[in-house]
Order: sequence, then C-alpha cells, then structure tokens
Amino acid sequence: MLHREDVYAQRRFVIPMVALATAFAVGGVWLLLGADQVGDGIGLIVSGALLGTVLRLFAVLHVRVEGDRLRARFGPWGLNLKTWEIDAARAEEYRWGSYGGWGLRAGLDGGRKGRAMSVPFLRTGVVIETKQGNRHYIGSRRPDELAAAVNQVSKGGS
Repeated sequence: MLHREDVYAQRRFVIPMVALATAFAVGGVWLLLGADQVGDGIGLIVSGALLGTVLRLFAVLHVRVEGDRLRARFGPWGLNLKTWEIDAARAEEYRWGSYGGWGLRAGLDGGRKGRAMSVPFLRTGVVIETKQGNRHYIGSRRPDELAAAVNQVSKGGS
C-alpha cells in the first residue's frame, strides 16, 4: 500500500452538527405526530439513532492508494478509480463552492464533472484528473504524499 489515511472531521464541528440535526429531527417528529402522541419518544429515539449513524459514517474519510486502484470512502459510499483511468494528481486547496459543500458531493470544477469527498472545514486535498475528462477532489491532511502516491501508481510504478 502506497498511501493510507483516515481523515477525521474535527470533533468541535461534528458535535454541534449532531445537536443541530437532532433539534431539526425533534421538530419534524413533533410536527408529524403532534406533541401529545405516545410515539414521540420512540420517534425521537429512532431519529437520533439514524442521524447519529449517518453522521458517524461521514465523520471519517478513508483514503487508500494500493496496487491498481485509488479508493476514497465514507462508510460504504465513495470513489473507486482504477490507476489506468487517472491522468494526473496534484495537491490543491478545496473550493467547496465548486461542489456545493463538504461530504460526498457531485458538481462541476472548472466546467468538468466530478465528485468531491471532504470532511467539514478541511481545505487541503488532491485533485484527480481522469483520462475520461472528469475531475475529482479528495480531502487529505497530507495532500503532497497522496498526490505523489497517486501519480506513482498512475504512471505504472509500485
């Protein structure tokens, strides 16, 4: 394995996001069921469990460069590129407006389709350009190492 990195979201941002999401879920349950329903408690527990699970999955980005592929994943979702698909990689600051925010996003970067995978408020990462004309962004706390590993495998090195 040429590069292995687990990019964690900063806890000082994750905890307020969980609290805010839970507050919205509570409000939604009360609007749907009414404040006097017995199901409120069950609804709150289920909402909290679902939100906690989703936020937990998106709190860490797993990045791997190995053999013939580059993988970046949030839980079961992510980007899986074969090395022969990659044209080049370079470290670059994240422009979250190109993809519409943080997390697992799809968007246009420089007029080219692609996906971004980043944790909240991390502005460092790598742009991956593919031979098919797509441009993907992967957040990293060690972007120079990640770009070097991707370029090494895409050029046939190991």
